[in-house]
Amino acid sequence: MNIFSKNGVSLERLQTLEKVVRAGSIALASKGEPVAQSLISRQITELETALGLALLDRTKKPFQPTPAAQRLADTCGRFVREVEDISGEAHGLQRPITVGAGEVVIREFLIPMIGKQKKGQAQVSWVMRNLTGKKIQEGLAAEWLDVGIASGLEASGPVEVVDLLNYGMKLLLPENEKPTKTGWKRLKDIPVVLMDGDRLFRQHLAGCEREHGVNLRIGAECTSYPQAVDLAEVAGWAVIVPEIWWNRRKDWKSRTQVLPGLDTYQRTLQLGWNRNVLKRRPELEVLVKALRGKR
Repeated sequence: MNIFSKNGVSLERLQTLEKVVRAGSIALASKGEPVAQSLISRQITELETALGLALLDRTKKPFQPTPAAQRLADTCGRFVREVEDISGEAHGLQRPITVGAGEVVIREFLIPMIGKQKKGQAQVSWVMRNLTGKKIQEGLAAEWLDVGIASGLEASGPVEVVDLLNYGMKLLLPENEKPTKTGWKRLKDIPVVLMDGDRLFRQHLAGCEREHGVNLRIGAECTSYPQAVDLAEVAGWAVIVPEIWWNRRKDWKSRTQVLPGLDTYQRTLQLGWNRNVLKRRPELEVLVKALRGKR
């Protein structure tokens, strides 16, 4: 059966499906634009009809891609990238290196490294994607990410992972506050800004609260540490940040508060890549070696 002879199956529709899978839903893929959302929805429905299978789980809101949709998206993405690479090589062009990482890692590791290249003589171009560890793991496996840096990455199949460094967390006080020996007790009256979605750290923090009999006043939750720091500065609140961010802000040294138990929390930052992609792109091997050299 020639599946592409069916009405409703096309590379365009498959690429639309990949876009939805990468975004997580039709609403996110369309960026809230009603016309784009309607077009994407129609293309997905046509593809489902032609293939005779569900590509969206409609029991959830917003509709979520099914495992079959994930497989199709991954396969379509590999195919399109391979065609682009072959065409680009024939014309002396090179696909950008796509890196997935959190905002702090992009600022502290990747931007300084790129900045060392001579101005106007960059050997490669870059795409930086601010992603969670889960999305980075998916991207490496599906080959739509070339390199990923995050905590909690796992080696699986062609995905290889090495540890870069261990880091802890620091509490930064408002500008008008000074460190004391009261530790957790002083946080009863100072709002704290935290990172949203860091489940393991929040569990550790909850254990510290129970041990020291304190209920933190959560002033805000942010999606990135730079956001959290900016908000803490303007609001006069405390903020908990990773050491890899703190190490670049030495002017805050007099405003760190020692908290018993907080120093026992450690995360490991890891570097991941797909060895199949590495074989095809020698420039990635250079990047991986440079990043591993930072350990």
